[in-house]
Amino acid sequence: MGVKSGGPGRVPDGRSSRWTAHRAARREEFVDAALRALAVHGPDLHIGHVAEQAGVSKPVLYRQFADKADLLAALRERGVAMLVVRVAPALDDGLPPLERVRGAIDGFFSLLEEHPNLYRLAARTVPAGPGGGGSGVRTGKALTAAELTRVFDEALHHLGLDTRGAEPWAHAVVGMVHNTAEWWLEKRPMSRQEIVDRLTEMVWAAIDGFLRGYGIELDPKSPIGPDQMMAAARRHPRWPAAAASDEEL
Repeated sequence: MGVKSGGPGRVPDGRSSRWTAHRAARREEFVDAALRALAVHGPDLHIGHVAEQAGVSKPVLYRQFADKADLLAALRERGVAMLVVRVAPALDDGLPPLERVRGAIDGFFSLLEEHPNLYRLAARTVPAGPGGGGSGVRTGKALTAAELTRVFDEALHHLGLDTRGAEPWAHAVVGMVHNTAEWWLEKRPMSRQEIVDRLTEMVWAAIDGFLRGYGIELDPKSPIGPDQMMAAARRHPRWPAAAASDEEL
């Protein structure tokens, strides 16, 4: 007995999956072309420039993208993916905290240096959809701050400190880095290495100063896990959990 077309026993058509993969690859090629167009012509992205860089006509380009907003969304996705790749090594818990801070900042600045017009484009375009209440950069700042809030919240929880400070702390750090990055991108008064070094010092000073306010001192050049953080905190009577223990005695 044969299986009816479209029935539950239908064998998947390999041609459909191959076409989906081909379309995804083709879209990525056009995003590559858009990045080249931004590098050549500046942050005012024109579909004609993208098609020229891709070596196709605009109608061919529009077979892969519904409209310009669709292409801009793909560019933003590429930018986020590139940033994640560059920042990911700094998330290694085995690295000293100062090295992690510097790695994250340098990853961000390396992307700015290589694709400055992608950042400028993101700063002036608004993502489509109900969540598009600001520029692409503004949305990116919010997402970064949310992730950093999670990291700070976890650290403060391990230290027995008030976790309500995690969110404003995260937004302060993200704002400092982004505002400095925008200034550096337009002025370029110093090399990437120098601005990264200076920002690393400033961000660590913000982290270190906050913790020292509770009598907690961490070595920025030694890997520090939750156990080491707790041990450092307990050595100081100003640590809230330590003070509570003393009162119970």
